[in-house]
Amino acid sequence: MNRRSLLCAGAVGLSVFVLAGAVSGQQAPQAQTVTQFRVPEYDDDGNLKSQLFGEFAKILPDGVIEIMGLKIDFFQDGEVGMTVTAPQCKYNQKQAQAESDSDVRIERENMVVTGVGFAWSGKDEKFRIMDKAKVVLKNARKQMESGAQE
Repeated sequence: MNRRSLLCAGAVGLSVFVLAGAVSGQQAPQAQTVTQFRVPEYDDDGNLKSQLFGEFAKILPDGVIEIMGLKIDFFQDGEVGMTVTAPQCKYNQKQAQAESDSDVRIERENMVVTGVGFAWSGKDEKFRIMDKAKVVLKNARKQMESGAQE
């Protein structure tokens, strides 16, 4: 994945960390849960950078967060520039790592990346799709033809 994807994965981790802090408040001996949530992330100037949505999250006592129905919109110039979706994901905030065995879809205006299973490391700034990775470019022929005419 390119640097942009890595930065997006970093935003995922930060957004989930914010969610954990907002929901758990203090350490509890049992899991905390939240449903139908939205976690926005803003830059230093107050512009919306990303928005994480989930159907359900369980924050376990060991700091691992299980998220179901994950959707993250990443904004560029006030518009959604990329969307990442996955049916489920586990995020370990202590190790700054996320992983899933489920499908993952990364969608941009000109491409879609899909696969099964992913791992993200905030320490290494790496996002890997584990199996069946597929990249589909949208309007690639049209863009190549218009580029050749210039």
